[in-house]
Amino acid sequence: MPPGPWLVLLAAGLFYLALPIPPTLPPSPSLRDLLPYPKEEREAWVSLHLGLKASLHLLLGGKAARAYDRLLRLELKNQRSGKRSAYPEPKGALLAAKRWVEAIGQAKRGQKVDLEGLPTAPHHVLPYAREIRAAASALGIPYGVLAAIVDNEQYGGDKALGLSRGVRQAADGFAQGLAEVQGHAPLSRTLGLAQMSWEDALKQQDRLRLFGAWDPAKPFPKTETEARKALEDPYLNLLFTASRLRGYFNALLGLPPRDTRLLDDPWLYYLGPAWHNYPLRAQNLETWEDSFHGFFKGLLYQVVLEGRWHLEGHTLLPLKAWGPGAQDPPPPSLPSLIP
Repeated sequence: MPPGPWLVLLAAGLFYLALPIPPTLPPSPSLRDLLPYPKEEREAWVSLHLGLKASLHLLLGGKAARAYDRLLRLELKNQRSGKRSAYPEPKGALLAAKRWVEAIGQAKRGQKVDLEGLPTAPHHVLPYAREIRAAASALGIPYGVLAAIVDNEQYGGDKALGLSRGVRQAADGFAQGLAEVQGHAPLSRTLGLAQMSWEDALKQQDRLRLFGAWDPAKPFPKTETEARKALEDPYLNLLFTASRLRGYFNALLGLPPRDTRLLDDPWLYYLGPAWHNYPLRAQNLETWEDSFHGFFKGLLYQVVLEGRWHLEGHTLLPLKAWGPGAQDPPPPSLPSLIP
């Protein structure tokens, strides 16, 4: 006689109970767990972080606020685990974030922007605002990402009282001469505003044509010498860089290689500068100076490059645009009574 249904259910229940229970993932540490300070001091830093997050939410929206929260927690986790981080302890990262958010707020409100103490080089970015906007828009990425990369690279070139930049420029000139004579050069592989490598530039032809970003009347570089010459042009340097970034973003976001949709996730402000500066560190989600500050530079330049600014020392001053279309529109008139 076949067993009744209750026996089948009982056997299934016993079999389920005998199975090993899968281990549960440990909960992500809270912000308070990442702050190694006494209670009162810890709560003050938590309050500062939440205030900065709320400020960015009001200034740039919820996505930007959540991206900041993600970056800050990543920086604190890296500090705690011993991975590479921008600061040795949380208070340094939070105070730097505070200064950046203050500057972003000033820019968003159209006020004077105080950049004193921030590791930024706007004098290398503002003269190429049009080229940065055009190159980024051609590949459908935020132009703040591209501006942050230029700032990082040129700020690094300004270090050591210009020695770094002088050595780099001398090496670029020598390498260009070797490439013209020998067809290749064993040094100085990155050039120009964004320090784009000539090897990577040669790989961008298909993507640039897919996006309609390359002038069909202009021949695409085929050799090292031609690539080096193209990268000395600021716009082409930025265009090749934007194309390389777009390929990385498509792969990282799980998009098809030929996807051309507009990308606007604020987390790209971390990923772009990080990956361009040091791909292996970016893949490991490390936070170092160029990636941590690059995120905030991206947010700031996304606001600044919407307008026109004049730099005086460490202060950005907003410029009033004059001419047709620059004035506020007149109030709407009453409907006409003429039939």
